[in-house]
Parts: sequence; C-alpha cells; structure tokens
Amino acid sequence: GLVLDVPAKSIPALVDWTLTEVKLGAPKLSGPGRPADPLLVLTEAACERYGLPVTLTAEEKDAGRIPEGHKVIKQLTRAEWKLTKRGFGPWARIYRPAKGSERQCVQLCIPSWNALDSRFWGTAAQLPPAKLARVLGIYASRVMTPRGSTAVTGLELMTALHPPT
Repeated sequence: GLVLDVPAKSIPALVDWTLTEVKLGAPKLSGPGRPADPLLVLTEAACERYGLPVTLTAEEKDAGRIPEGHKVIKQLTRAEWKLTKRGFGPWARIYRPAKGSERQCVQLCIPSWNALDSRFWGTAAQLPPAKLARVLGIYASRVMTPRGSTAVTGLELMTALHPPT
C-alpha cells in the first residue's frame, strides 16, 4: 500500500495516471487468470478534490451509488471510461473494454461512503491514510486486492484461482 501525491485534477485523469504513469496492480494468481486491477482508496480530501461528495445522502446510500447525472460520471463518459452495472458507489470499478489482452481497469474504494463496512473490515475505515494503505496492501499481498466486502473479495478470489474457461 502506497500513499501518493497525485497530479490528476479529475477522476478520469486519475484513472489515466494510475494506468499509465504509476502502473499499479498485482500479477495474476493463476495461469489462465488475469492481473489484479489497481485499487485506489479515496480519502475525504480526495473526494472533495475530484468533485465527489464526502458522504452519500440517504437516497444515494439506498441506491448504493451516486446518481447517473453526477458531474464525475459525465466526465468519465466524456473520457470514454465505463462503470460496471453497480455504478459509481463505494467500490466503483472504472474500465474501458479490453483490446485483445490489454485490460484497462481501476477499482476505487471510498471509505467515507462505507466501503470498509465495520462488519467486515473492523475499524479499517477509521485508520489514517498511511495505515489504511498498509492494511489493504498487506491484505492484497496475502489474499488479493480487495474488491468490496470480504465476501465479495472471497468470491473474486475463487474466480481468480479457478477462472472460467
């Protein structure tokens, strides 16, 4: 887990920077699998910087994401990035369709949106950024890059170890 100063001024620029400049991620777990996508944890300050709400409204919490018309989603669309069907929620996955074997995907974790639910992650959401990066980095090195709750990550782990062929 790293804590980095980021030059990007928008979420699309952040995704591009992550994939082209920093090249974060992890190697695949098994032969036919795929490498782990980079995971970026957005602090409250980062949310403010990139035009995201620091916390979700009750309506957004119920929906599990920010509305489709949010300016950040419009920025992503203009930059030709896509979101999974879950939309832009606490564990957003931003991607471009694969070209051959070339994948472009970044996973975002937003603790202030309850991404690190205390039922699964204990007090991880209250950790300062450097300690949280360390905890998630250790988790990623011992298990895999987190993808959501520990249950979701467990399912992803099983798929990574035995991918469909």
